[in-house]
Amino acid sequence: MLLDIRETIRGSKPLKYTLITIISIPFVLVGIGSYLGGGGYEDVAEVDGVAINQPQLDNAYNQLKRQYSQMFGGNIPENLMPDEAIRQQALDGLVTDIVVRNTVEEQKFAVGDLTLGRAIRNDQRFQVDGVFDPEVYQNHVRGSLSNVAAYEESLRANAAITQFRAGISATSFQLPNEVERIEKLSGQTRTIDYVRYSIDSAVENVEVSDEEISAHFDENADSYKFPQRAKLEYIELKKSDLAADIDVSDEEAQNYYDEFQANYTTNPEVREASHILMEVDVDDNDAVDAKTKELSAIKARIAAGEAFADLAKEFSDDIGSAQSGGSVGQIDANYMEPQFVSAATGLTAEGDLSSIVRTRFGLHLIQLDKLVPAVVTPFEEAKDLIVTQLKNDAADVDFLELRTAMEESVSSDPETLEVAADQSNTEIKQTDWVDVDTQNAEVFSNPQVLATVFSDDVLVNQNNSEVLEVGPGHILALRILEYEDERPKTLEDVKDDISAELKREGGEAKLEESAKAAVAKMLKGTPVAKVAEDDPNATATANEVLTRTSTVIDPSAVSEIFALAKPAEGKTLVKSVAMQNGDRVAYALKAVTDPEPTEEEGAADATVTVNPALGQSELAALIASLREKADVSLNQ
Repeated sequence: MLLDIRETIRGSKPLKYTLITIISIPFVLVGIGSYLGGGGYEDVAEVDGVAINQPQLDNAYNQLKRQYSQMFGGNIPENLMPDEAIRQQALDGLVTDIVVRNTVEEQKFAVGDLTLGRAIRNDQRFQVDGVFDPEVYQNHVRGSLSNVAAYEESLRANAAITQFRAGISATSFQLPNEVERIEKLSGQTRTIDYVRYSIDSAVENVEVSDEEISAHFDENADSYKFPQRAKLEYIELKKSDLAADIDVSDEEAQNYYDEFQANYTTNPEVREASHILMEVDVDDNDAVDAKTKELSAIKARIAAGEAFADLAKEFSDDIGSAQSGGSVGQIDANYMEPQFVSAATGLTAEGDLSSIVRTRFGLHLIQLDKLVPAVVTPFEEAKDLIVTQLKNDAADVDFLELRTAMEESVSSDPETLEVAADQSNTEIKQTDWVDVDTQNAEVFSNPQVLATVFSDDVLVNQNNSEVLEVGPGHILALRILEYEDERPKTLEDVKDDISAELKREGGEAKLEESAKAAVAKMLKGTPVAKVAEDDPNATATANEVLTRTSTVIDPSAVSEIFALAKPAEGKTLVKSVAMQNGDRVAYALKAVTDPEPTEEEGAADATVTVNPALGQSELAALIASLREKADVSLNQ
């Protein structure tokens, strides 16, 4: 039956779009209701007793992804920011919002009615010509699917949060001596001599015997195991595949282009016009006839060569425009009478006159003063995008239909994928072995998919998985064909890994010993060049001047050096530090140099300096502290 319904709908575009509209309405309503009230959705996290459900996370993820897309001109560069990273950021944002909101409520921050009312009246979204418009405000509230009381309560809560944030970020200040001290410290330089020992070079010189590898394996055999793995069969549905199979004719693309040409207009048409108005009671036919004759006579005079502007000044009853020759400026359908707009847009050349036009204000004679044609992307240039759009629109309908069929079938027939494959018009595929170490597989290296493969319902109960969304417009369902539990690795399986591990350990031990010996020599005054000679792993550098942003060694090592006390005159401080890549550095801090004072230094008034950047840092630190104290549980 589902197949019959699908074929019927597939052959009828009106039915397709009607169906998608009907189905979308409850999704929208249920989604909004669940966002506000929690609904029946599974919680993805809980923060101090406040739940975050899946629709809330999806909504935050979609908003954040749109923001990133806009930042990069519509498309996020591939591999720059994976979807999972964006989703994690969205979840972190929701957690932070709840933590801050709870803190604001506990601290009893509040916004009074007068403040709230002033904020609403000053909001440009609710103004017309710079004046608050109650109707515009009501329409905005209705458009947000809320009522005035609920909407204003939301504004009040958000304003309280803004008040809380601003109370910290906008009130941070520094005293004059603090500013001077910070500038001096930030411009400070430190001079070091150092010897760097290369871990890569050291590892190359480490020899590891087969006996050492075997002994290490025997001691740690329990830690060397292949992970559990499974062979799977699965069905997947991609909207992109559906779209590729849909044909769009040139006629369909042209019809779409004609219907939505505004979407392809880069610069709209500009029309400027003038008019002569004869005020008259439009319900008084005799008066209308009389005024029509007068206006027709004026039109004849214009046609005979008299200037429209001169006659407008003499005869027009529109006081506002008469003195400027009848000019009403640019035609705007949002503010002008539809009959007037229709007549003005019907004129084809500058200087053309309209027929007599009747509006509620009276009778008009219109002249087209200026016409700048719209700049429209030609159909041939827009065609490929239109075809893609139409294919995606049609694929949306098919994808929703087939997804519904797949979801129903994998759950109603949980012991086979054949029914679901038939109902969703997909092919059953098989994988090779899949485990947690699977790499470079678009689907089966996905943590969500792997967690499902080895879940009790799929692994132990041998059921179909639920339908998993592994990407936008990409879903799949799977079941296990074969399974192997963890099994021990042999010495041959891990020999190379153990060899590399022991070489690394040996290299690190060698560098630690070399750095320790270097420190002892440098404390006795041995130059770094002398310290490094005859050591193939070492390179020496003398008189390196470091700033706080230097990159010749790791930032953490630079920070450590700048944290040291200034050495006494003629003395050095000698230490060693490990680099992130495993290298070792033995260094001698020889000098600390403060920047030269500027002419203005000390001459400025003793005034307090507001520092927004410091305020933002303090706010971030406070929020981090509040999050650390909050009770946050994540449903992985």
